Amino acid sequence: MLAIAIVNYRTAEATIACLQGLLHIIPDDCRVHVLDNGSDAADVESLQRIADSHPSLITFVISAVNLGFAAGCNRLIAQILDEPRVDTVLFLNSDTRPDGDFISPMRAALQPEKRVDMVAARMVQLADDAVDSLGITLFRSTLASNRKSEREVLLGPSGGCALVTRRLLDDLWAAHGEWFDETFFCYAEDTDLIVRARWLGYRTAYAATATIHHAGALSSGGPDNDFVLYHGIRNSLWWLRKNAPLGWFIRSLPWFIAMHVAIVFRHVRRGRARVVWQMYRDAIHGLASLRTKRAVIRRSRRVPVADFASWVDPHFYQADYVRRALRELWRR
Repeated sequence: MLAIAIVNYRTAEATIACLQGLLHIIPDDCRVHVLDNGSDAADVESLQRIADSHPSLITFVISAVNLGFAAGCNRLIAQILDEPRVDTVLFLNSDTRPDGDFISPMRAALQPEKRVDMVAARMVQLADDAVDSLGITLFRSTLASNRKSEREVLLGPSGGCALVTRRLLDDLWAAHGEWFDETFFCYAEDTDLIVRARWLGYRTAYAATATIHHAGALSSGGPDNDFVLYHGIRNSLWWLRKNAPLGWFIRSLPWFIAMHVAIVFRHVRRGRARVVWQMYRDAIHGLASLRTKRAVIRRSRRVPVADFASWVDPHFYQADYVRRALRELWRR
């Protein structure tokens, strides 16, 4: 049985469009679980109406406060796994738009006998069908980001559209005592979960024919704002502290330094000195508290440490990153 998990935060219109698309394509053995994450009354009422009109297909849960994407997903996972028939869970962003059957090819890509328990889809931008994400790629700079090309190494699926098995979720809980790390709140929590799953010996696949549209960062105000910058960079440092082998990190240190010097320079020039200071201050402050989690992950590894390097793309970062950064600076 398949369960679909969707977290809504002030995006009821987009979430309803997502649900309406899903209702035309979901298989018979499927139930959709929607959590409202502390939105206003109008959002809750709109979602409650569509859930009430499809009681056999949609379960609606309300949180009085915004738990964040990580904790919101965890609340849904706990509810979903109470149903013993569920064997796979599909995480979907509320601003995705299903226009056809993307679920069947994702399920077909699972190979439990080979421990392929995670599947990424082809996410394209709602506005123009340009590639938004083909999963997540971890680059040589130590920064993970949306995979834009099939030539880039696939680390795992983006949390915006990720199919995982119950076995993987149960194993993560047993080994690490968590699914998504709730201290992350949102952003990079999917990277952290994927890397921890890979340390446990799970593998990933990409379903090239599974296409879904994505508006992109709708609930956080768009992809280029202080909230996204703060959580994205802070959490990228936190998942490294939890998961990255020390030897690999030392070898990658020149690229790590180059990337973060570029981040500071770029965003200070854009008038974001305050948020840059806050994100690095809070990231460093939180590193010590991750020591225990790092020890737990290290003890539970089932694959050689050397395997980590094969999960990393050899390029510094996305192919057009330097060109875009230089063009932005030139304009300024």
